[in-house]
Amino acid sequence: MSDPSPRAAAVAAEQAHLDRVIARVALLRDQAERRLAEVSGTRQGSTFAAQFERDVVAHHQAGRVVRFTVGDREALLFGRLDLDDGDSLPVGRVSVMDGDDVLLVDWRAPAAAPFYRATAARPLGVARRRTILADGPTVVDVMDEVIDASAAARLGLEATTGQGALLASLERSHGEGMRDIVATIQADQDRIIRAPATGTLVVTGGPGTGKTVVALHRVAFLLYEDRARYENRGVLVVGPSRTFTEYTRRVLPSLGEDRVVQRPLEALGPAGVEAVGWDAPDVADVKGALRMVEVCAHLLAAALPPLPERLRFTVLGTSAELGRRSLVAIRRRALGRIDPTRPATRYHARTDAVVDQLVAELRAAWEARRAEHPSAAADPGPDGFRELVLEAPEVRMALHAFWPTLTATGILGPYARGERRLDTDAGGLVDPATAERLHAAWADADGWSVEDVALLDELDQLLGDPTPPPAPADDDAPRPPDVEDRWYADFAHVVVDEAQDLSPMQWRAVVRRGPYASWTVVGDLAQRARDTPPRTWEEVAALIGRRQVSVERLATNYRTPAELAPLARRALALAGHDPDGFPTTVRTTGRAPRRVVDPDPLGRGLRTALTGLLATAERSGTVGVVVPAAALADVRAVVADLDVPTSEVRVLDPRRAKGLEFDDLVVAAPERIRDATALGAHDLYVALTRATRTLTVVTADPALPVLDVLTGGDDA
Repeated sequence: MSDPSPRAAAVAAEQAHLDRVIARVALLRDQAERRLAEVSGTRQGSTFAAQFERDVVAHHQAGRVVRFTVGDREALLFGRLDLDDGDSLPVGRVSVMDGDDVLLVDWRAPAAAPFYRATAARPLGVARRRTILADGPTVVDVMDEVIDASAAARLGLEATTGQGALLASLERSHGEGMRDIVATIQADQDRIIRAPATGTLVVTGGPGTGKTVVALHRVAFLLYEDRARYENRGVLVVGPSRTFTEYTRRVLPSLGEDRVVQRPLEALGPAGVEAVGWDAPDVADVKGALRMVEVCAHLLAAALPPLPERLRFTVLGTSAELGRRSLVAIRRRALGRIDPTRPATRYHARTDAVVDQLVAELRAAWEARRAEHPSAAADPGPDGFRELVLEAPEVRMALHAFWPTLTATGILGPYARGERRLDTDAGGLVDPATAERLHAAWADADGWSVEDVALLDELDQLLGDPTPPPAPADDDAPRPPDVEDRWYADFAHVVVDEAQDLSPMQWRAVVRRGPYASWTVVGDLAQRARDTPPRTWEEVAALIGRRQVSVERLATNYRTPAELAPLARRALALAGHDPDGFPTTVRTTGRAPRRVVDPDPLGRGLRTALTGLLATAERSGTVGVVVPAAALADVRAVVADLDVPTSEVRVLDPRRAKGLEFDDLVVAAPERIRDATALGAHDLYVALTRATRTLTVVTADPALPVLDVLTGGDDA
């Protein structure tokens, strides 16, 4: 039998090493699971210290179980550094030791940084870099790159393959969710991932530059670097939609981190509120303006029942009353002291203080009246008076009307239903024409919009929790905070994706979750869905509460094939931006974009395009169909008639498609997307830049300016 090729020998060697890693990880996970079970079964300790130590150990072992489970889903080993001193360093998802032997170095460790940063000009002590392609427990291939030629020659190291790991990864078909890039992180991406978390870092760049996945890997790096800080206080990742959050949610678990809170923007509101879509830009701009903070305060006050002309009561035979002027003054003072940034001063938290003030005013009126009757019953004292007055039915009813339990939806709902008018109740901050526009939008909607969620959250913060949890008893051991609780507001780090689309009110909703956090802000101003402030990253930083902002730009497009780049640049110009700002593409597919011209682009034309695409023998991966928002329901019915799995073909509007990518993309009725809103050209740019392999445009208007770069296609 002939000797195996150098490449086959390298694969066999890496397979043997991976087998050893897998066996060791299985043992370490088993040990962690047994220790966790032992600690969890331990009875309560007799002292605070014992209880706290038990909880710390349980938390630590649970984290080890999670980290040593990642190999069940992902390849543990993906790289090796052959160093110029003759040593080698295997790189993977977690660190694994076997005694003094280093079986695997976590990709986030400083020692692993040269795997991503070493270049021929700056070798960083690396002779050869090897990328290992593995499918779970099986090594499939290796790809070598000589970094320091002289050191490699001295050590007898050669490159066993030519194709780069990055291109191999990019050419793979996509699944339903975003994949991590841990094996193919590029130097410019690695610099951002490992940047210190000292303030507000903006990660920007055009479509396909990897902004989102870089930000998520940055979260994993921060957790590794300072686990106590970021895990104990929590990390929050806010995405633009539920579709986006579902798409990205697997990245962090694939990196061994499953304790990060990931929420769509629409989930930052009261429990049970479901948003059904976005408002038109003109309506969204009104709802998103900071003046709505004052509007919400006025709406809360307007939601309170009207006060009576007087409150009469009798205690121990003496009758007294409070006039409406006194009642108004008490309520006005109480409302004026509400501060949503201070939980102890929120509406429901002030209930006891309001009752105390009302009882004090009642007692003053009662004492004055009692002084006129020397034969009156003896004074029961302040505590006795309080007990007696609160037992009086008329007082209990008055208190319920004076300071009732309220909800955010209960306050805003009457305006959405047209039962009350904003221009009447908003303290002059909303003029009749603007109020009419908002009322019309609510009347046309099927439910709350994403923009409404920020208003509801503002109201919710003004109100506070009507049933706060009881204060911990003195003998309770300390517990880590519940970062999943909707009232939690002390995240250590916050990531905001598609940040260019957030209004000031939405930024307010996010910022209150982490007022002392460090921030990673991800976005592209050329993909804005809004045309009102904030328009710059400096304005965003000001809304977060930071004076300075660091902006890192990614300029390489890993998604869009070169064949589709001219169309993307044309769309960028149509949106009013410099087409040269489109990031540089790194690969080709040999497949030019197709055009289908049909007077019925959302019906017959779309069926023609999809039927042809799905019938392609070599087709695999995901298909995205992006259409005007108003046509979503009709187009989904068209796709359903084709009898294809919904997991195979996703129908989305441009807003829901933002941040996503598909192997094959169909954009139907681009002319309607462009004309749908004042910023429709931005939406069209977003729609046309989701493809990683092929793009088909179905249009009734072949003269649409953005299509003038299409020189071929299947015009019908």
